[in-house]
Amino acid sequence: MTRDQIETAIKEGIPFVIKMADGEKYEVFDKYRIALGKTSVIVVGDDDMPHVLPLLTMTGISYMNANRKGPTSESG
Repeated sequence: MTRDQIETAIKEGIPFVIKMADGEKYEVFDKYRIALGKTSVIVVGDDDMPHVLPLLTMTGISYMNANRKGPTSESG
């Protein structure tokens, strides 16, 4: 992945998932939960914990449904 590809995804405002080489996935629901550096990206998870992700280990991004606004708690 390149910095430009992540930057474009952020600017588009559509929720997306960052896929990593180790199989991990990080969901980004809005631009306030991600910070873009020169060689890494910081994603703030649902638990408000930061995840520092090197660009070199990112394998791709996938866009999610634009209507999805974030995780929800469902009981039932």
